[in-house]
Parts: sequence; C-alpha cells; structure tokens
Amino acid sequence: MEPANSDEWREPSSGPLVSICIPTYNGEHWIRESIASALEQTYQPIEVLIVDDGSTDNTVEIVSSLKDKSVRVIRNQSNQGLAGNWNECVRLAKGEFIKFLFQDDVLYPECTAKMMKLATAHPELGLIFTRRDLSVESDAPADLAREIPADYSDPHLRFVHLSETKPHANAFDALGATLNGRHLFAQHLDKGLYQSCIAEPPSTLIRKDVFRRLGLFNTRMHQACDIEMWLRVLFFFDVGFVDEKLLIFRIHGKSATASNRATRRAEYDRFWMLEGLLNHPEIERAHPEIIAWREDLLNRYRNSLVRPTAGWRSLSGTGGWREAVSDAREMPRRIKFLKEASAFLKDRPPIHPRLESV
Repeated sequence: MEPANSDEWREPSSGPLVSICIPTYNGEHWIRESIASALEQTYQPIEVLIVDDGSTDNTVEIVSSLKDKSVRVIRNQSNQGLAGNWNECVRLAKGEFIKFLFQDDVLYPECTAKMMKLATAHPELGLIFTRRDLSVESDAPADLAREIPADYSDPHLRFVHLSETKPHANAFDALGATLNGRHLFAQHLDKGLYQSCIAEPPSTLIRKDVFRRLGLFNTRMHQACDIEMWLRVLFFFDVGFVDEKLLIFRIHGKSATASNRATRRAEYDRFWMLEGLLNHPEIERAHPEIIAWREDLLNRYRNSLVRPTAGWRSLSGTGGWREAVSDAREMPRRIKFLKEASAFLKDRPPIHPRLESV
C-alpha cells in the first residue's frame, strides 16, 4: 500500500462518522490486510464493521483477535448470501456514510478522506464513486483474468456528460466532479443497462439516508445487485466522482464473481434487475421501455423450453456437445425461475428490503 500522508487529507474528528463495512465469508487469506487498510484511513471518525456470514475457516478468529476500539465484529445467525450480508452491514452501521470494503480488497490511506471531502461539500449527492487499481492473482480463472482488466478497468470512460453546453465532453474529466444522476441514468438506458459507469461497492461511498429512501440491495440477485442499486441511486440522486485510483480490487479464483460464473447462479439476474427498477413507480412511468425489455427476456426464457438453443443446433460444431449438456442441466433451474417469476408478477410485492429510520 501507499504510505499515508497524515497532513494533507486528515479530516477533523468532528466530521460525520463513516462506517467502513467489511462483509466476510471464508476470507482468512486477505482479511488482515483489508482491515489494516481500513484502520490506516486518514479520515476520522470511522468505525470498522465486520459482518461474518458463517465462515468455516479462521476468519472469525482472526478478526476477533483485533484489539482496536474502532472495530466491531458481528456474526450472522444464519447465512444471508452476498446481497443479504451487504444489507446486514447497512442495517448495523452506525455512521451517516457507508464505505464498503471487501475482505480481499485494500483501501489506500486517503481513500475515505478524498471521497468525504466531496460528499461534505455537496450534501445533495447520494453517492460518491472513484476509480480503482486491479490486482489479478495467479489463481484467477483465465477468462476473468483477461476480461476484467480489458473491459472493466475504467468503466466510467464509456459514458459522456449529457450537457447542453458540452454534449460530447467526458463527464469525468475533472477531479471532484458532481454529476446529474438522471442524465447518467439515461445513458445507461441507451446502453441497454448492460454497462455501468460505477464499479464495485468498495469503489463507492453512500449516504445511509439513500438506503432509507430507496431500500436495500436486491436479495433475489446473485451478482449484479450492486449495479441495480447504482441505477436506482442515479435515477433519484445526483452523484459525485473522484478521478483517482483510491483502492485495490482483487480478482482471484475464490471471488464471488468467479464462483457465480462457474455455477451460473447469476443466470437470471437481469430479470430481477429490471423488475427491481420497475418496483419504483417513478422509474416505471418514466421508462416504459424497461417493461418491454422484461417481457422480451421472459419470452426468450419460455421459448428456450420448447425450441433448441444454440448448443443443440450446433452439436457437430466445436463445443456444441458441451453447450448442449450445459443447457440441459440448466433446464430444471430455468423452469423453477419461470414459476417464481410468474408468481411474482401476479401481485409484484416490494422487492427491496427496507431500512427503518433510526
């Protein structure tokens, strides 16, 4: 990690409390370095909240051995899953701001201070995001090791500022930029909601009041629940951007991304993302095209039950048998999903857990 510069960015101890939330599950390999980076933040005051989701390795023993008054350790009574554990972090956090940090990632010492400088200067901003360094570990799956650095190193660069005065200027060309959330939401729609200008949760700083207004992360999703949350924030709030790399995001073989890709657990995330957006009447009224996208997606899943997919149509081609077998194995889960989606759409209950005002 880079050495802290305690003079340049240290904030007064009377500033708003920031909760650095570390959701953990079997993270013994990286957790010490992650927590150390949280405790080395130049911004004060902070609390470091560690919420463990039923680890079976030495994670809990490692974090429980820490003797620092800024650290709190909570164990869930039952496994909550990825989004569920993120939600527990938000519920338990005492701070006015939520700063996520994953168990295998590292914050540079000035990360929180530089993000809080923008947040406190602009109280209208719901979320601040920043850039990150990527660290590809030796055990990372080959496809992830190629794809993420190539396609997701700087996701914000694919977006432009929808401004009347500078319609083609990059929105992120200045440190400490404040951005119109609705304009960015419209740009995401133009890309079919397949890309996001905001990276993973450790790259963000979020006002806790945002969760009180919009609800928590969508627990029906396995991988892209953060993207769905960012989209909702963009629709209802303006956001801020710090154009510096302020943390390290690791890519390795035991990451949630690698696991979800291997098991295809996130196969139906797009449906639940679209439905999560439509759960807000304001978004549904403003963008009825999302309804059409949802219906088209459902129809394609329904048709796949009776029509051969690409794998079956190309059995003689390279990888055809493998694709066909993979698709056949997915059929029971696809049938289960379609039943759940059909039941859900009958009355469309609230999809985002609520955060009670305290």
